[in-house]
Amino acid sequence: MKKTLRTLLIFAICLTSLFCLAGCGKKKTAKTADEFYTLMTEKKFVIKDSKSEYSSHNEIIRSYVAAPSDLSYQIEFLELDSDSSAKNMFASNQRIFQDTSSNKIESSVSASNYDKYTIEVDGKYKVISRIDKTLVYVDSSIQYKNNVNKLLEELGY
Repeated sequence: MKKTLRTLLIFAICLTSLFCLAGCGKKKTAKTADEFYTLMTEKKFVIKDSKSEYSSHNEIIRSYVAAPSDLSYQIEFLELDSDSSAKNMFASNQRIFQDTSSNKIESSVSASNYDKYTIEVDGKYKVISRIDKTLVYVDSSIQYKNNVNKLLEELGY
């Protein structure tokens, strides 16, 4: 009886692991700048074209900053000229975040065509997420963490 139960438990753990690992390699679909703009408009966010703020960055094709009507936090969407440019910008921002305070909570995920890094530090919640040649960047107060995560989930980032 114990041997059967143990075998069943091991089988269940292996099966669960396989399902989890199978999802890790799944590709995500990047939003276009137009899709980001449309979704934020539907959510009644205030949206600004921020491309001019990156005039020295030729690799940035389009950029928007969006915030809820109370301006409690903002989310930035960047479309770059290539996956390589997006990966470089992701890595650069991740290093900047990591170089902050030593008292922090971090998480990081990397898969086939996406990367995501989050950090909680000094009352702030920061996220940078990349899918293909797009990036989403959030720097908010920790009190808006749930709102930010819900929005990122809706966006697929």
